[in-house]
Amino acid sequence: MYGNDTLPGVAVSAAYRYTGSIWQGAPAATWFKTVNVNGSEEEPAPIEVGTVMKELIDGSYSPIAVSDIASSVSSLPGARLAIVADKTAKTGTSTTTGEGEEAVTEAVPSTVLVGVCGHVDKAKLLVGTKHFTELTDAQQIGLNLQLEAWGFLLLNVMQA
Repeated sequence: MYGNDTLPGVAVSAAYRYTGSIWQGAPAATWFKTVNVNGSEEEPAPIEVGTVMKELIDGSYSPIAVSDIASSVSSLPGARLAIVADKTAKTGTSTTTGEGEEAVTEAVPSTVLVGVCGHVDKAKLLVGTKHFTELTDAQQIGLNLQLEAWGFLLLNVMQA
């Protein structure tokens, strides 16, 4: 757990995550998987830990924008959400071969480790370039509801 902030009935032990992690609680409480991330640039772009990602129709993931946040309960749960857990995460790349009308652009996805449910430090979540705390109150409530619908519990973490 973080600092002096513990959940009721939970004892601190080696089974809990170290200070600095965005994930809280017992490691068994968080589920992870690797997903594909596409990109349109020639060089892969870094993706920060804590970036909220949405699943696209083809099964790959992409960082969400502020416009992707649910604005009403009727739009829940929305696209599948995940949170980047990989400190070395990068987008995929795009390679163009040939010239003129014969040019073919081929996407080369990268693989990124994401959390698909668990307890998360909400202050470390990113939506685009904005931290969770920089969102408006309505956006914070909408994102919180959306993440809860997908199995995430956002926690206020206090450092002592």
